[in-house]
Amino acid sequence: MRKQISPATVGGFVIGATALAITMVMILWGGRLFTHSQDYVLYFSGDVNGLLSGAPVKFKGVQVGSVSRIMLSFSNGAGNQPPSLLIPVIVQINSKTVVHEGAGRLDLDDPTVVRHLVQEGLRGQIASESIVTGILYVSLDIRPSTPAHFVAPPNSAYPEIPTLPTAFEQAQELAMEALTKLGKVDLDKLITGLTDTVAQVSELAKSPQLKAAIDSLPGAINRLGAAAASIQRLGDNANIQIASTTEALRKTSARATLALEQTQATLKGVRETVGPGSPISYQLGQTLSDLSQAARAMRDLADYLNRNPSAIVRGRPAGSGK
Repeated sequence: MRKQISPATVGGFVIGATALAITMVMILWGGRLFTHSQDYVLYFSGDVNGLLSGAPVKFKGVQVGSVSRIMLSFSNGAGNQPPSLLIPVIVQINSKTVVHEGAGRLDLDDPTVVRHLVQEGLRGQIASESIVTGILYVSLDIRPSTPAHFVAPPNSAYPEIPTLPTAFEQAQELAMEALTKLGKVDLDKLITGLTDTVAQVSELAKSPQLKAAIDSLPGAINRLGAAAASIQRLGDNANIQIASTTEALRKTSARATLALEQTQATLKGVRETVGPGSPISYQLGQTLSDLSQAARAMRDLADYLNRNPSAIVRGRPAGSGK
């Protein structure tokens, strides 16, 4: 008799297999089934050898997505524009990996936010993961001082992020500009001018005037040295004269100071000699008093003789009071 399979066993097996399948899908897809991402396009004009699908996209060194597709775009050029070959690179950015400080998640999967960042200077550039391996990745950064060059039309299927050439491409561009400018230089005219200049210098070197000037140069140097020595001697003599004059002035000043001190002492002695209460002052007063009395007597005598002129002959009568 055949043994029947239990429905519960079959159901458990189906449920287990389903759960295992879901787990494997989640592992293989890395959880991308439950996250939202946005595709953007970047146009590069240089060599992208080493950039592969699945290469990381980094914003300031932090991986925020990966490269989805790498394509080629050829343009015939419009008007006078030459044909151009561009490389559109489609990148997929996952906003869960970017967090804005103080404001939660930075939604790079929102085209409006990315357009605002582009206005602030968001640019894409090819960068190297390793110089040894040559593996490349797409680097995103804010460079506000750089121009934004758009290739895709405004209604493109993918929002565009402007790109910048690599440092090597910039060096190549500068080198090409330098070569272009060099190609515009008239080398024949430049060489002719240099040849004429050399010939003129050679003629000048052979001229008698230059030879005479060179021959007279040692004499001029000697005369210049003699003049410098004479100026030095004149300066030394001037210093000696100034020193001598200064010494004479110092001595004269000392003598004048001594004479002034002596004069002050003499004046002090005179004040003490003729001052009030001094002997000379007393004697001088007495002498002046005597002179006053003598003058009074002479005046009386004159008055008497004026009244008695004969008294000169007869003399003064006896018993006369006057």
